[in-house]
Amino acid sequence: MSNTKFHFVKYEFGTVNAESDHEASLMINSPFAPKESKILGIVSKKVGTPVFPNLEHKELIDRIAHLETAIIWKVEHFELKAKELEQNSGNKLYDRTLCEKALYEMINNHNRDEGISWSTVEYYLDAFCKKD
Repeated sequence: MSNTKFHFVKYEFGTVNAESDHEASLMINSPFAPKESKILGIVSKKVGTPVFPNLEHKELIDRIAHLETAIIWKVEHFELKAKELEQNSGNKLYDRTLCEKALYEMINNHNRDEGISWSTVEYYLDAFCKKD
């Protein structure tokens, strides 16, 4: 029997009851915290594993089954775009504490036919993070 190297990733998804996002983050990482969650393990002979945020469970399973790739947008992308636009204008234009809200709004409202681009990020920065 020969040993073959397999690569794996575990996805955990579920819910916790918490007073704040900070408390929820702590609970998620604690093995003793009460939570309802499921673990999805992916095993592959190929190096690299796709990550699929913000997808329904069935869609996640479908994509993983076909090993499709995904593009990931983060709060850091909003911060980078804000910095670029502020450097170009010479003014502080955006409230960085609102970038996460803008990210989630962008993801929740995006058009799958059109996709998400840097101009989409800029639109949501202006809509949700622009200072008065």
